[in-house]
Parts: sequence; structure tokens; C-alpha cells
Amino acid sequence: MSAERRSELASDGPIVVVGDDASEALARAYALRLEAALLTRDTWEAADPTPVVVWCDAEGPGLRGPPANAAVRRPPAPPVSRPGRDPLVRALGRPPAQLRVVDATAGWGVDAGVLASAGAHVTMLERSPAMALLLEAAVARWRASAHPAAARLTLREGEATALLSALPHHDVVYLDPLFPGRETRATSAVSLRWLRAVAAWSLADEGDLADDGRLLAAARACALRRVVVKRARADPFLAGVEPSGSLVGRTTRYDLYSGGAAAPT
Repeated sequence: MSAERRSELASDGPIVVVGDDASEALARAYALRLEAALLTRDTWEAADPTPVVVWCDAEGPGLRGPPANAAVRRPPAPPVSRPGRDPLVRALGRPPAQLRVVDATAGWGVDAGVLASAGAHVTMLERSPAMALLLEAAVARWRASAHPAAARLTLREGEATALLSALPHHDVVYLDPLFPGRETRATSAVSLRWLRAVAAWSLADEGDLADDGRLLAAARACALRRVVVKRARADPFLAGVEPSGSLVGRTTRYDLYSGGAAAPT
């Protein structure tokens, strides 16, 4: 492979890879939607260095890192939630079936799936077009399998601060922002690195990943009851703002902030 081609593949732009022959049409559609380079599997595997890509095969779209790592990461199906025991669900403050929740940092959709499975109606916000594409495909699979959570999930693509200001008030806004130093567990480190790489495709610079103060203020203005912020247990408060309370587990902390739209927590 030429040095020019390697340089092209190492760029910060999105890349879609055709993982198998049957998925070429789907991969082409995704590449067009993302304005991305479209590569065959062999071409991508021959590249050095090999970036994170949107991978298309018979199972649908996912993210894949270097060929040495055989795993393709895809958004999971919503889990069966146990509302009385799940700390995220308890952090909502009320039975989830009574609540409209915004997951303003949807990412892989794991937490949105937990909340929707528990009965909440969840609007997912995702600024990365590639991650929004993956979430859209995942929700379609959940609907096809008749998972009850799928009917309670809505996806909006765009920057969270702007979308929050345009949304109607919701009962709870949930935040789990990406930020440097979050890679505290080996099992999550790869996923977080990949998320950052994919997020960077649509950002002017890495500093755009989060203006934490503006994000928290927008979340509080949208929330009728509270904002829930997920942190690692030892992390500082988001934007240095002390919450009104916290639910603290072994490794994770949920900080609680009053909503600015009306009701107290």
C-alpha cells in the first residue's frame, strides 16, 4: 500500500468498511450518509496505522478498531431492568413509568436501554452522526424483536446543549459525558477510546467534546425535576458544581441536581 493511501486512512474523517460481500449495499448507503470513505475489508486491514471504522456485516453496523482486535462493538439490546435494584433507575427519584427522560449523551445506548426497559420514555441525544446511525439501527432491531423498550425510545441527532434548549421540558435529564481520565476499567477503556475517535469525526477539535458548564446549565433548564450525572466514584463534580445529593456505589456515583424548570427534587 502506498504511503499516500496510508496517510489518507489515518485521517480524522469517517471510514466505512464492507465487512462481507452481502453488506456492500448497506455499507455504501452508510458511507453516503456519513460522507465517509468506503473501503473493502482487505484494504482496511492492509492499512498501517488502522483507525476506528464503522464496520458493516450481516449483523448490521458497529465499530471496529485495528484488525488485531477481532471484536466489533455494537449497541446492545435493552436489558431486562430491575427498577428496585438498579442505581441509575433509583437516581430518577420516581417510578420510571411516570417519567420522561432525556439521555443527553446517549453513546452506545446502554443506559437509555436500562431506563426504557424500566418503563421510562427516553429521548436519546447523540451528536456524532456515526453513533446516531448505530443507535438508529439498534432501535430498529429492538423493534423488530418486539422488545417493549423500543416503543419508549426516541433518537435525536445533534449537539446536546442546542437540542436541550429546543426540547420541551422533561422530568429528568441524564448526563454521562466523555472526558479525559475516564478510562478507569480495562473493559471500558477501548469503548471510550473508540467513542472519542468517532466523536472527533464531527468536531472542530477535541475541546468541543464537552463544555461541561454549558451542558449542565442546559440540562437543568430542560429538567422539571432533576438532572442525574453519572461519574466514576472518585471523579470531581461536573463543571465543579456541587450537587444537592449523590447516590454512591462501589465504582460509580450518580450526582443529583435540581431542575431549573420547576419542581424540587
